[in-house]
Amino acid sequence: MLEKRYISLTKRIENFFQRSLTLSTDVMDYINSTFSNPSANELEKIISGDSNCENDSLLELIFSPDELIQTQLEEILETHNFQKKDEKNIVECIISQEIETKINLPDKKGSLKSALPDSVVDQFISHLNIAKNLDQQLIDAINKFVSENCRNLVKVKLRNRRFDLTKNKISFICRLFEKMKDAKNEILESLDFILEFFNEKIDDADIFKSLIEKKKFYFKNIQRAEKIDRQLKKNNMETLILQGIRIPYINIDDARKKMVLIDRINRSVFGATDYFVNPLIDQEIIEFQPGNTSKNA
Repeated sequence: MLEKRYISLTKRIENFFQRSLTLSTDVMDYINSTFSNPSANELEKIISGDSNCENDSLLELIFSPDELIQTQLEEILETHNFQKKDEKNIVECIISQEIETKINLPDKKGSLKSALPDSVVDQFISHLNIAKNLDQQLIDAINKFVSENCRNLVKVKLRNRRFDLTKNKISFICRLFEKMKDAKNEILESLDFILEFFNEKIDDADIFKSLIEKKKFYFKNIQRAEKIDRQLKKNNMETLILQGIRIPYINIDDARKKMVLIDRINRSVFGATDYFVNPLIDQEIIEFQPGNTSKNA
């Protein structure tokens, strides 16, 4: 007999799909480019057709749980503390319910009905990351310092992480929430950056130092890109390449934004950051001149 918690999660998922599902613009772009702008009726036939690579990819894309779905399921996942071994039973429970949904196309282009295909249920549950339960210290910090209307979203972002949570990383994130408790947008923006940053191989024994090294990386690449831009005003791209000059690909505005984010995070968590003085224009190798290197942890 299936446990009540499996049934409870299945019912919550079923309730979500019964309220209908609206395809995002990105999903519709994929559908239009792959299936030549199908109508709602044509899309319904594609979805219900025989299995093939394109059809399977489409179904996985349509029924993949985005952050909106995950946010609505986070509370029940946290309450029941599911483990990896529970996934198989949950999948069986969902399949047994034969869940149906109404799929709305954006821009009022129609709608269609579809059952939740058995073939995508495994993938759906896998993407929920039900076994990536948060450390209680993190949960307490989120509940205490993060505004109620975005707590579940913050928990979902952490549940979707692709790295292991060490003690130092947990303490750092908790302090970040504490120091940014009155700035919702700053918390989400800073958390997104930190989650991406922690996916890299960093020394989490000194997170301040690792963040400054990342800031140096952005700074160095901005200077190189700007130098190339100055050279391109005198020579064309082919000439620079023939001279053995490597053309870096970097979004300068995005890199500057991330440098500002690092400063904001470091000042919030550690009470200090490092500033760099622009190098001479002619320098081939960028020399960094750190400013304030003191920290108040």
